[in-house]
Amino acid sequence: MALAQRYRPEQPGGLANRPQDGAVPLSQVMQRLFQDSVLLPAVFDGFGGAAGTAGTNVWETGDGYTIEVAMPGMRAESIEATVEQDVLTVRGESALPAPERATALWRTFGGEAAYRIQLPGEVESGQAEASYERGVLTVRLPKAAHAQARTITVTAT
Repeated sequence: MALAQRYRPEQPGGLANRPQDGAVPLSQVMQRLFQDSVLLPAVFDGFGGAAGTAGTNVWETGDGYTIEVAMPGMRAESIEATVEQDVLTVRGESALPAPERATALWRTFGGEAAYRIQLPGEVESGQAEASYERGVLTVRLPKAAHAQARTITVTAT
């Protein structure tokens, strides 16, 4: 099972996606409580920040994995994907500037975004490919040779 988490380096965790200090709407707290306890238990929340699997698809084929990450409005040249052990980390910076002299009241995309995705198996990171089209980053990672399924021929004696 793959675990995807999104975090924003400029927002160090917490229940709110609101940049200012102060009261957090009860509906937001309840949504996060439901998300942490049912959709993505907090025991997996080791990467910090706002976690969740929204906007991420992980596909397995016979010879690899295809990961799709929704990253709307990113500058393609700013997107960086790295694999370390069995974790794919994706970072990018938005091409959408904040309005002049504006204070963010609610922000779910824009700025710097990063995802960490626990891969379901070992991969050959040196053969990885990535493309960014229509706001979706697609990363193709071939399975490690020793991790691929093999058919064993059975002979009668």
